[in-house]
Amino acid sequence: MQISMGMTILGQKKIEKAEFDKIMAEHKLWLANHEKGKRADLSDRDLSGMDLSGIDLSYADMEGVNLHDAKLIGTNLSNACLREAFLLGVNLTKAKVDETDFCNATITHAKLNECKGNKTRFLFACMWDCEIKEASLKKAGFLYAEVCDCNFTGSDIEEADFCGADMDNAVFINTNLRNAEFIYSKRTYWCDFMDADMTGARIHEIDLNPENLKGVKGLHMPIFCPEEGSFTAWKKCRDGKVVKLFIPEHAERKGNSLHSCRASEAVVLEIFDKDGNPVEDAASCHDKDFIYRKGETVYPKAADKEHMGDWDGIYFVLSRSETVFFRESEDDNQDDEN
Repeated sequence: MQISMGMTILGQKKIEKAEFDKIMAEHKLWLANHEKGKRADLSDRDLSGMDLSGIDLSYADMEGVNLHDAKLIGTNLSNACLREAFLLGVNLTKAKVDETDFCNATITHAKLNECKGNKTRFLFACMWDCEIKEASLKKAGFLYAEVCDCNFTGSDIEEADFCGADMDNAVFINTNLRNAEFIYSKRTYWCDFMDADMTGARIHEIDLNPENLKGVKGLHMPIFCPEEGSFTAWKKCRDGKVVKLFIPEHAERKGNSLHSCRASEAVVLEIFDKDGNPVEDAASCHDKDFIYRKGETVYPKAADKEHMGDWDGIYFVLSRSETVFFRESEDDNQDDEN
């Protein structure tokens, strides 16, 4: 996608001011009366560096447009189509974006501070390092978007959909995330949600760092594994070996997703090789020097806090069948598990 996008941009022709003014004059007539004028068609045109602040571009067709370093401060883009648009460094401060379509767009290093709109669509968009502070984007769709390093501080994005989104290092300080969806979002552990309102937020199958949840309101974080009592668990080790564990009642346990369950200690009940035969020991996939031995109680080594936060613990899954999804190579490096 990036290669074809680059070729498209190189082939675009810079629009002349006279042509642009004519298009906008026709568009203004069309907005007032659809039987007059003509809807603006700026698709695949080069508008890079232009100052389009305050212009009414609502309903305009701008698919594939190049707005590199353009200014659209206070511009009305409601219901406009900017699919696959190139918006590197664009300034959309205070822009109106009701139901604007930014699907598959590249909006990196952009400013969307104080922009306003409902049901704005950023599906599959690349949005690295964007400022989206004090914005109002209720019911916005970020489905499978890349919002890495984006800063949503102070924004109202109630009921936003981040399902499947890559959220590495995104900032949501003091953000309204009521009833937002984060199902299967990626790299959420590194997001900062301090003082956010997450009442009703759905966080199925994501990992969150407690250190980044200080002051968060309304967040319900169900634990995926049993909260009380003892239970048996399983884990994959090197050479395809599988370890059956006993998690004692007094052991601390954590993990709000299938692949984040960990315990403060575990007893090794049985060990099987890849053919199902009983064996006496197995080496951790993460640390070849960490050995599980039948009958022994194991305790985790301290995690690398700089890179793994508080992800220390004996990693496990709840059924033997789930271990088949883990690779068997001795070079595998599964999260921070012992």
